[in-house]
Amino acid sequence: MAKAKIERTQKLFLQSLKEKFAEDPQSDKTVFAREGLNQSPRKREFVEAGRKMTMARGISMYDPVRCHLGGIPLGQRQLMTYEVSTTGVFVEGDDLHFVNNAAMQQMWDDIRRTVLVNMDLAHQTLQKRLGKEVTPETINEYLHVLNHAMPGAAVVQEHMVETHPGLVDDCYCKVFTGDEEMADDLEPQFVIPIDKLFPAKQAAQLKAAVGKSLWQAVHIPTTVSRTCDGGTTSRWSAMQLGMSFIGAYRMCAGEAAVADLAFAAKHAGVVQMADILPARRARGPNEPGGIKFGNFADMIQGDRKYPHDPARASLEVVGAGTMLFDQIWLGSYMSGGVGFTQYATAAYTDNILDEYTYYGMDYIKDKYKVDWQNPNEKDRVKASQDVVNDIATEVCLNAMEQYEQFPTLMEDHFGGSQRA
Repeated sequence: MAKAKIERTQKLFLQSLKEKFAEDPQSDKTVFAREGLNQSPRKREFVEAGRKMTMARGISMYDPVRCHLGGIPLGQRQLMTYEVSTTGVFVEGDDLHFVNNAAMQQMWDDIRRTVLVNMDLAHQTLQKRLGKEVTPETINEYLHVLNHAMPGAAVVQEHMVETHPGLVDDCYCKVFTGDEEMADDLEPQFVIPIDKLFPAKQAAQLKAAVGKSLWQAVHIPTTVSRTCDGGTTSRWSAMQLGMSFIGAYRMCAGEAAVADLAFAAKHAGVVQMADILPARRARGPNEPGGIKFGNFADMIQGDRKYPHDPARASLEVVGAGTMLFDQIWLGSYMSGGVGFTQYATAAYTDNILDEYTYYGMDYIKDKYKVDWQNPNEKDRVKASQDVVNDIATEVCLNAMEQYEQFPTLMEDHFGGSQRA
């Protein structure tokens, strides 16, 4: 059995370990060269940048030789590189801190600045309260006005200051519906094409769930949610939605029906990306601690991209989740520190968690006869705590054996701190 496990590791994390460490991954001996900061191009870059900043501002800054551990500089152990799992791309650990990583920032920006708003109640208000006609043509006109207004442009009043388009070019609004006839009548630039983006089975389920309702996916400017907070997203959205209805449907800004439109845009038909938190951990909606894990999995859409690989789909969610919840939420929002980067990297670097996960999938196939590569409804195993315990125990025992067998694997995970 042990030999089979070694064969599996050769396919996943072994190549990363060979790239990272000079030693044989199975060797339990090493030579500590104590090369300090010079072993890391990124640390050398930091030292040079810190020197320039100190000269420019007249206040000392990055000085790891003097300030780290009473004068013992970083780099007494190997400063490792990391492979971003499945990509073949190796980066330095510092590149995975969210402050240094624009991709991490953008992922969180895109969640925080998003809100879903139903249009049905607003359309009913326009039709029943104001006698307005709502057609694909009027909806198209409204969406033109909305994509003008949402970034921060004037719609109704004169003497209004506006935002520079070059600073808010990431702001837009599209719609989605399960009504194919309605979707075909709207301008393609404004429609999220469910059939093109999702596998056929998932697309059918989505359209059936949405039905004939029409929903807006609103993405406000990143700079707004960064300057303010996630709670601003629905308020900014609601204000521009209201103005766009007034402009597109030629309404009077002061008439009573506007209040109904405002209620629909701000409350009645709104789906936030995250709920508001209790007072002890007070943050507004659309902040990380209020994201439901199931909703987060939907945001990452691993099962859309990898519909026939449930392990990979789950690993994509876990990798993104550790970045947002461990590094940004728990590691900075909550603890006030610089982030728990080294704990999160265990989930999305060097194909290590991937190896453990796929081992578990193969164990399930071997013992429970469920072929995850060719799923069949008839192969389902009845859920029970015993089954969960069995799979979890087997995967954990395998992981511990791998750590024992490959010392560099243990070193890879935060210098082996999980021994504690």
